[in-house]
Amino acid sequence: MGSFLKYVLYALIVVAIYFVLAGFYEGKLDKNSTIGEMTDHITSNTEDAIQQGLQTTKDAVQRGVEEITTETKEAVEQP
Repeated sequence: MGSFLKYVLYALIVVAIYFVLAGFYEGKLDKNSTIGEMTDHITSNTEDAIQQGLQTTKDAVQRGVEEITTETKEAVEQP
């Protein structure tokens, strides 16, 4: 269990570093940016990534339900 938590922590650190570097690359952060600005940037990007992931998952589930419903109707209608 301890090594699992260690790897989760490593993953969070990598994600935070990625978002900070992305902020520098996009020009939203510079060498004069404060820690608070960097934290806000990381937080907003993380929230956006989670929201996009949730929406993608919801869309995929909805498409799957529609496919199953369509296939069930077609199977019932066939003689």
